[in-house]
Amino acid sequence: MRSDKDQMTAGKEKSIFEIQLKDVPREQENIPANAKPKEEKKEVFTKVVIRRLPPSLSKEQLEEHLSPLPSYDYFEFFPADQSLYPHLFSRAYINFKSTEDILLFRDRFDGYVFIDNKGQEYPAVVEFAPFQKISKKKLKKKDAKAGILITKEYKLIWTLHSPAPPYLSYPKY
Repeated sequence: MRSDKDQMTAGKEKSIFEIQLKDVPREQENIPANAKPKEEKKEVFTKVVIRRLPPSLSKEQLEEHLSPLPSYDYFEFFPADQSLYPHLFSRAYINFKSTEDILLFRDRFDGYVFIDNKGQEYPAVVEFAPFQKISKKKLKKKDAKAGILITKEYKLIWTLHSPAPPYLSYPKY
């Protein structure tokens, strides 16, 4: 004979089980009859990032290490940020024109050890860039407000040193 506690727990389990069955959506019911299966867009990744480069490495030095480099249409180098002191690493982004070049590049430079001018070793990491779009270099327009502050200061100095017309004279107390 079951105790009252066992009967209560059995009832709870049953109700939880029924709720779980009711909450699970059925895929066949949700799909309309005339709907076509979605075709996924397969994006080809062509942009790679080389991480953990030495902080003292310059763009020219990196290009010397990477030469001969397969054909590419985008190359961007970011030097180490000194404010991130314990984690000082440079990085570079390269967008290759063909996917075969990416595989060859990765096989050659993933784990490649760069040595800085102090003799420390930095094994590089080559991986696909998380953001595959290429940034466009914007032409910087000349600032229309550039130099206004200086001209206003000169104007202010000129007005202070020149005699004020009678209608702009200040009252004397």
